[in-house]
Amino acid sequence: MLLNGRTNNLIYGSHAPDAPDVFIDDQQWKQRWLDEPRYYIVADRQERSRFEHLVGGEHLNTVAESGGKMLLTNHPLH
Repeated sequence: MLLNGRTNNLIYGSHAPDAPDVFIDDQQWKQRWLDEPRYYIVADRQERSRFEHLVGGEHLNTVAESGGKMLLTNHPLH
């Protein structure tokens, strides 16, 4: 899935009738993130405050960080 991914050259084919339903917005991401299944997101580290605003810091579990990127999951790993 691509969070807010309808940008640049991806927008052209994203609305085609046979395009896969992989583009989600903040609200759709929030609904999934706060749900029971485990999800992961890879994003720039600077996006963390935006994610905290959407779902709260207690729902952001850092798996790894490197090169200005972070891997988060919605449930603790232990």
